[in-house]
Amino acid sequence: MPQNDYTEEKYRVLQSQFGHKAFRPLQEEAVDAILSGRDLLMILPTGGGKSLSFQLPTLLMDGTTVVISPLLALMHDQVQSLKAQGMRAEMLSSMQSSEEGSDIVRRLYANEIDFLYLSPERLNTDGMRNILSQIKLNYFVIDEAHCISEWGHEFRGDYRALSQLKETYPNVPVAAFTATATEHVRHDIVRNLRLNDATLLQGKIFRENLQITARHRIKDGYDQLTDFLNDHKEESGIVYAFSRKSVEAIAAHLQKKGYAAAAYHAGMPSAQRNSVFHDFVHDEVKIIVATIAFGMGIDKSNIRFVVHMSLPKTLENYYQEIGRAGRDGDHADVVLLFSAGDTIQQKRFVEMNDGDLQYKAHLLEKLATIQRFASSETCRHQQLAAYFNDDLEVCGDKCDNCLEPDHDKRDISTEAQMLLSTVYRTGQSFGKNYLIDILRGSREQKILANGHDALSVYGVGEKLSKKQWFVIIDRLLEVEALNVNEHQGLMLSETGLKILKGHEPLLIRSERLNVKAKTVKKSAPESFDYDVELFDTLRGLRHEIAQEQGVPAYIVFGDKTLKEMAAKRPQSKDEMLLVGGIGEVKFERYGEKFLTLLQSL
Repeated sequence: MPQNDYTEEKYRVLQSQFGHKAFRPLQEEAVDAILSGRDLLMILPTGGGKSLSFQLPTLLMDGTTVVISPLLALMHDQVQSLKAQGMRAEMLSSMQSSEEGSDIVRRLYANEIDFLYLSPERLNTDGMRNILSQIKLNYFVIDEAHCISEWGHEFRGDYRALSQLKETYPNVPVAAFTATATEHVRHDIVRNLRLNDATLLQGKIFRENLQITARHRIKDGYDQLTDFLNDHKEESGIVYAFSRKSVEAIAAHLQKKGYAAAAYHAGMPSAQRNSVFHDFVHDEVKIIVATIAFGMGIDKSNIRFVVHMSLPKTLENYYQEIGRAGRDGDHADVVLLFSAGDTIQQKRFVEMNDGDLQYKAHLLEKLATIQRFASSETCRHQQLAAYFNDDLEVCGDKCDNCLEPDHDKRDISTEAQMLLSTVYRTGQSFGKNYLIDILRGSREQKILANGHDALSVYGVGEKLSKKQWFVIIDRLLEVEALNVNEHQGLMLSETGLKILKGHEPLLIRSERLNVKAKTVKKSAPESFDYDVELFDTLRGLRHEIAQEQGVPAYIVFGDKTLKEMAAKRPQSKDEMLLVGGIGEVKFERYGEKFLTLLQSL
């Protein structure tokens, strides 16, 4: 089909296949670039509509689109979603039997598959290259393209071999997609993939449906987490933790509290990981507690919250991870709980890295950037935009700093001097808990055996709770008044000595010492009014249909579509097709049952 004949067709497919009346920002430009045979790099935040940008043109072209994706579970999820929309999609991976694989190859040769999903490892085999050389390819899609850059936050060595695509298939265009890329990473993607005069499309960083909150973590953060979850019952979410051990501990804690939670990390057997992933996608598990091994590119659209229980390594990691919330465009909360100890721990990992001094300095600067972000008092959305070379006015009410611009400060110099004096008088070798026990006058056997109950500082801090003393230690670590030795013992720094001698004051936000303060202060209202009871009824029908067909509920219809149904109460097929997210294909597959239900009420 000539390029100038695509215009009418692309709008028809947009409506009938995807149920949308108009393209979202940059989608049409991406579709046009692909249809004209150009290379493309699209940087668009999660939820911005990257998938439609490459799925729609394939439906108008001859041949097969090969999609390179980094995770098998993710590929399976995306293929399932495409099939549910009536598209001819398959994946080739170790998850299939040899018979299944042979049948897919046969159908490829017969031009019966529009989308073929492959891992980079599978693509780079001689056998796969031989198969692809014998079929008609319209273009390659590189998903999560930032993985090709060693300067990025999720570098994968197997992605580097994708640089050979242009040599092996010189006449096949390449379309690369990612949610985040600094200027350095963007240049790396273009260079490594050898994109030729590529169309570059970069969306706005601002995700206005995300409410960003960062709070200093109080001890292990469990109380803050459960306080937050009390306001998000029956909602799907991800909780990120630093280590496999902490993932399992947090998951067990939530299970004891009655939450449908499960752990997910790279140390689990793959069958168990796949089972947890399946249960989460199908809403059988509401909360996943995970290391960053979970979530890359996950298609689940109704994730209503993401909580970080410690500081991520970089702002890129953080932005990618919070991007997994609210993909359907509805409001979602993202919460970061952090402490100064997180930075110390991350620095140790950097020092253990085998990279050269330049690379280590690069990692340390990224760590310093995320630390400044977490501790800052300016608009968080604006800071994210600036980091990715984007401009944004302050968000107004979409982050905690804009909701609470005026923070009262309290002088805690006296309390700091008590703590610093205790560090000094005990020989600068003890950890947080022991020092706090001295200040609070504990009768612990170790304190009595060491004679530390005879110190002048013994019991002088009994008016403050243990949690409040943890906050004060955290503040001292932030201003580098304390250092931590290899045994977790606290030591005075030059800054600590100045504070101890009264030469420097120490201030803290008053609200930090109010350790019972709620994690999230305010949630945004819904963008439109809808019948909540009807929404729950529609959600129940969706669950039944999803169970019958063995697909995730969001593949049937997203939450936003159900809310619009609950607001408009359509009574005919024509009225149903006016609801966002319902096209001809979706209506034929699922819509009749919803229409019958709505007509019966």
